[in-house]
Amino acid sequence: MTENGNLNNSDSLKNNKKLRVFLLFLFLSILFWSLIKLSKEYIAEVEFDLVYSDVPNNKLIQNEPEKKVRLTLRTVGFKLLNYGFKRKSLDYSLGEIARKSGSLYFSETRTNTNFLQAQLSAETVILNIEPDTLFFDLGVKKTKKVRLVSRVDFQFKTGFNFVEPFGMNVKEINISGPEKVIDTIYEVYTESFEMKDIAESFEQKVKLISPNKAVALSTDEIILTGEVDKITDGSYTIPFEIINLPRNGIISTYPKEVKVVFQVALKDFNKIPENGFRVQCDYKQTEDNNLEYLIPKIIEKPEIIHDVKIVPNKIEFLIKK
Repeated sequence: MTENGNLNNSDSLKNNKKLRVFLLFLFLSILFWSLIKLSKEYIAEVEFDLVYSDVPNNKLIQNEPEKKVRLTLRTVGFKLLNYGFKRKSLDYSLGEIARKSGSLYFSETRTNTNFLQAQLSAETVILNIEPDTLFFDLGVKKTKKVRLVSRVDFQFKTGFNFVEPFGMNVKEINISGPEKVIDTIYEVYTESFEMKDIAESFEQKVKLISPNKAVALSTDEIILTGEVDKITDGSYTIPFEIINLPRNGIISTYPKEVKVVFQVALKDFNKIPENGFRVQCDYKQTEDNNLEYLIPKIIEKPEIIHDVKIVPNKIEFLIKK
């Protein structure tokens, strides 16, 4: 029994050795076959990304130009394999661009053959380029000033708020870019985010968002500032005046007074006088809009208060003409 077992183990070792030798020769055969194949020349189409350079002075690309080009190449297999696995960008010069009409220009890709060829390996020859023509809408570089708009959401701790509206270190910036793009832009926004649990005054840097990839901003960030304090509610009940009544018209209103409700910093509460408010109703507005009520509006108020409202916001009336 032991002798048979030894014979079986010996046969198994011999078979494993033969298998390893066979696999080694198979691997070497495939390797040499691949090297021979890859060393031969082939013709194939390869797609490349384009990066444009040498744009004429004082001109900018206004449209979205072609981003890719297909080259028919004659090269060895090794290079084709490399182009296939590793995406390559090619610089495309607009030095010989020609005008078609208006702001429309074109470039025949064959005029850039040598320029493109120089960016490839010495073993690679460009046989054809597709598309054969590239088109560009070139505009004059323009600069203008636009206003800034904040997209920051302020969230305060209970009982706190701005003492006065938040500020920006700049309210306008210069933008520059292609004329067709610049003419459609009237404002630039900050990035959107929340400031939470605000309970004290702050200075916060905020990035600006370019409205278009072709547009450059004179600055990429601004500083938001806010004076924050503990806030309290206040109110006064005051009379209101009515303007633009018909001549000899007699009017009766209900109510005869309104309550002005406001918020103010706790430290400034005693600085708010009752006579600092003036409320007015315009009878002509009611008449022109066929309304059955008057609309009270605040004409004067102290500058240090905010979130002002009038209760009620509609005044019933009877008029005798």
